[in-house]
Amino acid sequence: MPMNSPRILVFFALAQLGSLTLPAMTGVPDYVPVKVHQNVEAVYPSSLVNLGVKSGSATVAIAVDSAGKLTDYLVTAYSHPAFADSAVVALKKWTFEPAFIHGFPRNSKSDLTFRFQVAGVVVVTMTSAAFEEMLLLKLAPRTTGYSACSLGELDRIPTPTKIVNPVYPNELARSSRGGHVLVGFYIDEQGRVRMPSVSMETIAANEELAALAVAAVEQWQFEPPTSKGRPVLVAAQQDIHFKPSAP
Repeated sequence: MPMNSPRILVFFALAQLGSLTLPAMTGVPDYVPVKVHQNVEAVYPSSLVNLGVKSGSATVAIAVDSAGKLTDYLVTAYSHPAFADSAVVALKKWTFEPAFIHGFPRNSKSDLTFRFQVAGVVVVTMTSAAFEEMLLLKLAPRTTGYSACSLGELDRIPTPTKIVNPVYPNELARSSRGGHVLVGFYIDEQGRVRMPSVSMETIAANEELAALAVAAVEQWQFEPPTSKGRPVLVAAQQDIHFKPSAP
């Protein structure tokens, strides 16, 4: 079940974007990722023990605001839905410390991968599960594995039903060199944009334009994406170009 998402997210627990130019600060790291305090352990599903399932994984994208509050989450992969359920139950009880850029707390997006072992060990990492692993989950006979689709796996490219262009203030257009911003996001089974984000390199190149692009894309809507006739979650990207005003 989705929660209210923050205004701006960036990929892999990076910084919230805004019009503020962040100065370099002596002795302050450029980037500090989100810190996760696992107050409650994820529990190995007992139902899977009875089925003889000895291991599994689940990946969940999370959004944490600048105050350290979990504001959104999205299951993007799992080897069995019970692992995803256990992961979500646990992380909703966890506490977080926000990501920092040059000493300033920022809204952020991260991917948490839970790896379960029947012995009770659950390893949580801040990286996505390997693509090859998720692909095998899809191809295995009688699999219950799930992961976000790529555009190539869809029946057709999703048709946008609502496009919001970035608001490019005249003052910024006159002072900016222009450029392009690559925004990554998910389109969920209802056609809603989830977790729009940009890379650290994009922030470094032009923080203000990145903020405008993400703020626009998060308002987009699409026809529900389908694969083999069934609604699916899909990972997508959009390259948004900004043209500066003529002198």
